[in-house]
Order: sequence, then structure tokens, then C-alpha cells
Amino acid sequence: FGSSAQPPLNCFRLLVSWLVFGQASHSALRMPNTPSAASSATAAGPAEAQASSLRAVALLGVGRVSDQAVLAKHADRNTSSADLQGFDTAVAQLMQRASKFPAYPGWRDRQVVVGEYGGESGRLYALADSQALCVVFVAVRGAWFPERMAFGLLQEFAEKVRMVQSETSLSEAMAGRLTGSLKGLMKDLMKDYSNPSKLDKVTLVHEKVDNIKGLMQDNVKKILETHVSLETLQTKSMVMSDSADKFLKQSVCLKRQVQMRNIRVKVVTAGCISAIGLYLLLPLLS
Repeated sequence: FGSSAQPPLNCFRLLVSWLVFGQASHSALRMPNTPSAASSATAAGPAEAQASSLRAVALLGVGRVSDQAVLAKHADRNTSSADLQGFDTAVAQLMQRASKFPAYPGWRDRQVVVGEYGGESGRLYALADSQALCVVFVAVRGAWFPERMAFGLLQEFAEKVRMVQSETSLSEAMAGRLTGSLKGLMKDLMKDYSNPSKLDKVTLVHEKVDNIKGLMQDNVKKILETHVSLETLQTKSMVMSDSADKFLKQSVCLKRQVQMRNIRVKVVTAGCISAIGLYLLLPLLS
């Protein structure tokens, strides 16, 4: 019984695996047109930002290379004072490197921002404009934000700054004087780039892949649970088979014992009857 259950069990495992992988492939093909799948895929990538209601872009600003003055900056209102202090420190270090290097047109730099408790609280990216007069910088939360998206934001911000501000104002403005005129532009860019999946198709594809990966992991978990259940069932069936064999052997032994007892009773009865008959026939024989 135990050995005959193994081939059907293997066939069942293959059937379950085929159904699971088929289901995952079907879900992957159906996902782009399914609202619930799209919403779950959007939530899979930027899980950190959505879970804490914090925007991905925490700080955006522009500084002058020559004197390291920060002409304008805008921080997300949900940014804590500790994180803001860490971002400001990283901006100061970045401006020093840009002035010392010195920065050239299209110069790029990046830096990991350490949080209050020693962990990574975000990353800072910088880009020099077309004349290396100013450096635009952005601070993002977490390491999941795509680097290409950060530099894309900076490129767009640098071009728009050049459009709304003259070279004279950028060269002569005091620190912080351009915050008012650029505040609306910075807020709009921070809002637009806080959800990378809406702008980056590659990020969206990665999020869908992560969602399918999660689905596959759930299916594999179910397969393992089913496998354990099948093994438990097989073990129980083998135990029942052994119990049945033991019961059969015990019943055969009991049957033989009953037969032997009946034979002994019959032999004893026959002997008693023969003895009584001989006793009664003795007077006649004598």
C-alpha cells in the first residue's frame, strides 16, 4: 500500500506545479488591464513612501558654485528636523566639492545621507547647469528611488531655473533670495517626481515583476504546504496499512488458536466417550 501511493503522489505534484506556473503567467498577462492588479503593483515599489505618507522627494534647491551660497531651497513639510539637518549638512559638503573641484557643465555628484541613528535616511544628488554657474540638488528618501529619475528631475529643474531667472540674478543674488520666486516651481517638481512609477516605465515594469514575484512566492508556499499535507497523508496511510497487516496477522493467529482449542475439546470429548463406552462394555466382555 505504501509503495503504490508514491507514483500518484509524484503525478499530483507535477500537476500542481503546472497549474501554479500557469496561473502566475496568466496573472502576469492580465495584470496591465486589471485595476486591482495595477493598484497593487503601484504599491509594491514605493512601499516605504506610501506606508509612511512621506513624499519620495524631501528637498530640492539650487546653489551658486563660486561662493557656495544656496540661492533657493524647498523642503517637504513632513520632513523631520533631524532629517532636514542631515540634508543641509550633505548640501554644504556637496557645494564645497563643487567649488573646490571645480564643477564643470553637466557635472554630477551623489552622496548618502546618514540619519539620526546612524542609518541611511536618504540620498542627495547634484547636477551643474549648462554654464556651471549653479548646481541644482535634490534629496530623496530611501535607496529605492531610481538614480536616473533623480538626475532627470535635476535636468528639468536646471532648465526651468534658467528660463525664469537671468544670469545676472543667479550671479548676484544673496543666499535664499530666490526661494520665493522658485518655490512654486520646486513644489510642483517635488510633487510630480514623488511617485516614480507614473513617470518611469522601467520602474513600473519592476513593480509589476515584484508583484508577480510575490504571487509566485505565495503559490510556492501553498505548494509546500500541500506537499507537507500529502506527505502527512501518505505517512498516515502507511501507518494504517501496517495496522491492517498487524490486525490480519493477529486475526489469523486467533483463528488458529480457536481451531486448535476446538480440536482439543473434540479429542477430549471423544476420549471421554470412548472411556465410558469401554467401562460399560467391560461386564459384557467378561
